[in-house]
Formats: sequence, C-alpha cells, structure tokens
Amino acid sequence: MSFRYFVVLALVLSLGGSAARGEQVPEYELKAEFLSRFAAFIEWPQSNAPNFTIGVIGTSPFNGYLEKIAARRIKGRPVSIRYITEPAQVEGCDIVFIAGSEKPRLRTILSHTGSKPILTVGDTAGYAADGVLINFYNAGETVHFEINETAADHAGLKFSSKLLKLARVVEAKP
Repeated sequence: MSFRYFVVLALVLSLGGSAARGEQVPEYELKAEFLSRFAAFIEWPQSNAPNFTIGVIGTSPFNGYLEKIAARRIKGRPVSIRYITEPAQVEGCDIVFIAGSEKPRLRTILSHTGSKPILTVGDTAGYAADGVLINFYNAGETVHFEINETAADHAGLKFSSKLLKLARVVEAKP
C-alpha cells in the first residue's frame, strides 16, 4: 500500500460517512484535518507544554471544524484552539493558521514565528514563498499543499521525507 493511498484512506475514514459515500467534504473541514495530520509527519523540539495548541490569526474560515480537532490528542497532548488577534499572541502555539485577511501583516506575524518551532500554515497565494511553512492551494477541486523547506529548517522543525514527497517544495523569495 503506497503512502499516498494511506494518507487519503486515513483522511476519508476520519471524515466519516459523507466522505465514504463519495459526497464532497467541505474544503475547510479537509484543511482542518490536514492541520492535525501534519503533526504526525513533523518533528518538534521537546515541549513541556500541557496542550498542543493550534492558533488561528485573522478571520477564521474553519466554521467550527477546528473544534472537532480539539477533541483529539496530537503528539500525545490534548488539543486547544486559540483565536489570535495580535502577532505577539502566537507565543505558545505549535501550529498557527494565518488567514488570508492577514496578508498585509504577514511579515509582522512571521517576525514573531520565524525562529521558533511554530508550524505556520496558510491558504493564500504566495504565502509559502513569503515564508509560511505550509500553504494550501487548490488545483481544480483538489486541495494540495506546498512547503517552504528553508523556513521549516529556520524554525527548527523537521519534516518527514514522506510529507515532502506529497508537497510542492517552494523556495523563499530573495
């Protein structure tokens, strides 16, 4: 069984009946699933934090799907969701989703995450090249993702080669 098949199968099973029946899964439900699944393929430095924290800065597009993730454990820790209004509030987050509404403040946000082990994720064109570690993009009706491996190294996060094989690797803008 190929790794790609395993990832797709795991996502279908975790999304329940509608995906198994071939019904379309809402885009942000799928992206919320990916946020939780990425953690299995990324190595963070040891943490003593009691919770695995997923932050969202900007206008959240998730419509309650992240709260479903909060019922799980990631990296052996309970999950908490934090909605952030100011870039300095990213401190203590393991993952930060940067909404498209934050494009004007992206540089400021990344200045607060850049050298910290925080997985930044977005879904706005150009985000990966601008320094966001993982950026979703759509090709037709399919959700894909790109990775800025240089920014990940700078943040001290180690991405599995399996995850890198599924992604389009993007280099940062000079």
